[in-house]
Amino acid sequence: MAAAHINLTCKPEGRQFSPPSLLFLHNARRQTSRHQTITTTITTTPPTTFSMAQHAKRPLAFSSEGLYWAQADLGGHFMAFHTARLPITHVQCDCRKGDFAKEASYDINLDLFEPLLFPLPCPSTKRPASGAGNIPIFTLIVPRTAGYITRSDFFQIRLQDFAHPHIVATLECTQALTLYRNRLIPGHGRERVILTAPFIIRWDDFNNVSTSAMQEHFASISTQLRRRLNNVPWLGQWPIPRKRVALVRGRPNITAGGPIYRAAEALGIDLVIVDDAGHWLELSTKDNLKHREAFLATDMTEDEGVVDRIIASIRAYPLPIHGVFTLSDNFFVTVAKVAQELGLPTNPVSAFETAVDKYRSRLLQDSPGQTARVTSVQELEALLEAPQNGDQPCFSPSFPMIVKPTKGWSSECVSKVSKLEDLATAVEKATRRHGSAAVIEPFFDGPEIDANFILIDGEVAFCEIADEPPCSADDPNATVDDTFSPVALTLPSALPEEEQRKACDVLSNILIKLGFRTGIVHVEARMTNSSWEYRDVGDGIIDLAPKDGPPSLDNIFTGPRLLEINARPPGYRVTLPSKCTYGVDYFAAHILAALGDTERLRMVATPFGEVVEGIGHGAQYHSRLVYVPAPAAGIVRWKSPELSPCEDLMRRRPDLAAHISINTDYFQPGDKITTFTDGARTYVAHLLVRSVNSRREAIEIGNEVLKSFEICIEDHEEYVTSEEEIPDEMAEVIDEVIEDAREKMMGLEVIDEKEGLCR
Repeated sequence: MAAAHINLTCKPEGRQFSPPSLLFLHNARRQTSRHQTITTTITTTPPTTFSMAQHAKRPLAFSSEGLYWAQADLGGHFMAFHTARLPITHVQCDCRKGDFAKEASYDINLDLFEPLLFPLPCPSTKRPASGAGNIPIFTLIVPRTAGYITRSDFFQIRLQDFAHPHIVATLECTQALTLYRNRLIPGHGRERVILTAPFIIRWDDFNNVSTSAMQEHFASISTQLRRRLNNVPWLGQWPIPRKRVALVRGRPNITAGGPIYRAAEALGIDLVIVDDAGHWLELSTKDNLKHREAFLATDMTEDEGVVDRIIASIRAYPLPIHGVFTLSDNFFVTVAKVAQELGLPTNPVSAFETAVDKYRSRLLQDSPGQTARVTSVQELEALLEAPQNGDQPCFSPSFPMIVKPTKGWSSECVSKVSKLEDLATAVEKATRRHGSAAVIEPFFDGPEIDANFILIDGEVAFCEIADEPPCSADDPNATVDDTFSPVALTLPSALPEEEQRKACDVLSNILIKLGFRTGIVHVEARMTNSSWEYRDVGDGIIDLAPKDGPPSLDNIFTGPRLLEINARPPGYRVTLPSKCTYGVDYFAAHILAALGDTERLRMVATPFGEVVEGIGHGAQYHSRLVYVPAPAAGIVRWKSPELSPCEDLMRRRPDLAAHISINTDYFQPGDKITTFTDGARTYVAHLLVRSVNSRREAIEIGNEVLKSFEICIEDHEEYVTSEEEIPDEMAEVIDEVIEDAREKMMGLEVIDEKEGLCR
C-alpha cells in the first residue's frame, strides 16, 4: 500500500500562544488515492516523537501553524470539526505516490483569518487554559444544512455544564431569525467552514503528545456533543418573521426579569412592557433599551377597568403587537381576557379562572364534603354547624387538614391543622393574607412532587417531575405554626417510572380537560400510596426509597392528588435549575406560547439526549436546589465587603464550587431581614448543585453547602451557619423591621412570588 511520509519541524518549547489564534491554511488540501495511507511523524523540541498512520479518506490536515484537523458526525443536524494547534513552522513531505511536493512551506493569509484572531471570552467560573507547553484544542460546530436561526443562544444552553473536558471559552456567532447558509460543500476550503462556523469552543489545553490520545480525546468530545445536539433542530426550514410581544407587569428588577428579557432577545422577539408609571423600566436609558423596545405606562389597579386600560394601551402603540403574556398570578385572568379581546393566542379564560382559585382547582379531584371555602372564622363556624342539605353532604373535616388562601404563593399562610380547635386560628391567618378566602382541604400523605408541563395543541411536549423533600409541616407531630416552606428540590425524580408516567398522564389530562392547550403549566401534587417513601437511606441522608414489604390492598398507588395549578413557569428559583438540568427554557416557552409559535416552542421543549447513562428523562446530571433560610432576624452583614456569602462559600470551598451551577444571594449589607414573612420562611440565598455520579452525591453536596454557608446577622458576635437553631426571642421582631424587610425584599428576588417569580 502506498504511503506518504511527512516530517514536521516544531517551534521550540516556550513559545507563548496567548491570546490563542486559529490559523488555517487555505491551500493545504491534498489529493490522495482511495487506498493510500499517510504516515505522519512529528518531532518536537525538546525531542519527543510520535507517529500516526491514517487512511487518506479520513479528514486530516496540517498547516504551517501546525493545525491538526479532524471532523466528526454528531448525528442528526450537526458536524463537529476538531482542531489541535501544534507549534509547527516547516513541513517537509516525502511522498512515493500522490500529488505531494517533496518539500513545501505553507504561508498563512493572515487577512483571511483576521476575524478569528481573538481572545475568546473566558467565564470566570471556568479554569483558564493550561499553559504554553500544552496544545490548544478547539471545536467548531457546523450545521449540516442551511436554515433560519431559531434562537441565538442555542449552543450556550445545550453545552452548559459540559463535564469533561472543561470549556475555557466560547464564541457564538449567531443572530436569531437570520439565514445560516451551509458551507459544507465538497471542494470548499476549510477556511470557509471556519469563517462561517456558528459556534467555536476552546477546551482545556491537551497535554498528551500522542496523536492516538488526541484522537481518543476528540472522540470523547464528539460523543458528548452528539448526546446534547443530535435530537433537536436549531435551524428552521422557513423564514421566521420578527414579532413583538407585550409583557404585562415588567418584573421588579433585573435579577427577576433578566432571564425573561434575555430569552426574548435570543429568540429575536421585541418586548413591550405594560406596567404602572414609575416602574424602573419606564425610563429609556441605554440599559433599559437593551431589555425592552417600549414601555406603556398603564394604571394597573386591579379593578373592573384594568382589562380595558391594558387593551387601550396596546391598541395605541403604533407598531403591531402579536402576543401578550404575564408572569403575575394576579393578572392571568386579566391577560387572558386582553388576548381574547385582541384576537391573540391564549388559553380559555375559564381555564385561568379555575387555576388561580385553589378552591375550584381542588374540586377537580375532591369528592363532595371533603373541601370547603370560607371567608371568615364566623363562616367556618356556621359551616361546621350546618345540617346536611338533601343529597349534598355537609362539610365534615377529617384531620389532618390543610388551610390556605384561595389566592397565594410561596406557601404563605399555609397551615397544617391536626385538631378542630386549631382550625379557626388557621382560617384567620389565611384570610388575612391577600384579602382572599380560605380553602380547607384534606392533607394527603405521600411524596410531594413538582410537575412542569409544556403543552402544544393539547399534547404533552415535555413533562418534568421533581421531588420536594419533607418540610417541617410534613412531620406527623407538626402544629399549626409549622410551615410548608420548601427545604430543597431534587431533579429528576427518583420515583418509579410507572408512578411518574401515571402522574404525568393524570395531571396532564386534568389540564387539558380544563382547557389548557398550549403553554407552560406548573403543577404541585402528592403521590398518595406511593410504593416509595422518604426515610434515612444511610449516614443521615433523607431521600426516597422503596417501602418495606408488599403493598396492602388499601395501600396501592392509584395516582397523584392535585394540590394546585399555576398557569406559568415555576418560580424563578426553580425555572433556572430546570434549564440547567434538562436544557429546557420555560421562560422562552412561555413567550413562544403567547405568540402561537409552536414550531420554535417544540424546539425549546426538547431536553438533552442521554448525556450520562442511567440518569434518563433528558437530564444531564442529578441536581439539588438548596434553599438557605435566614438563620436569624436582624441586619445583614457580609463577612467580606467584596464577597457575597455565596462567593465567600465558593472561595472557601473550591471542592463544593466545582459542583455549583447557580448561586444567588438575596440581600446586601445593611438589609433588614426576618426569619418568617407572612408565615413563610425567609431565604437568604439559593444554590444549585450537580452530580453526574449519583443522586445521593448531589444530596450530600447540597447538605454540605447548606452546612458551610455563612452569613453574618448584626447583634450576633460570630458568624452563624444556616443550620443553627433560631432563638425564639429573635422570631418576634418589631413591626418596623418586618415592614422594612418586606419593602427591601420586594426590591430583590427573594420571597414574594406574587407575580409568578421570586422577587
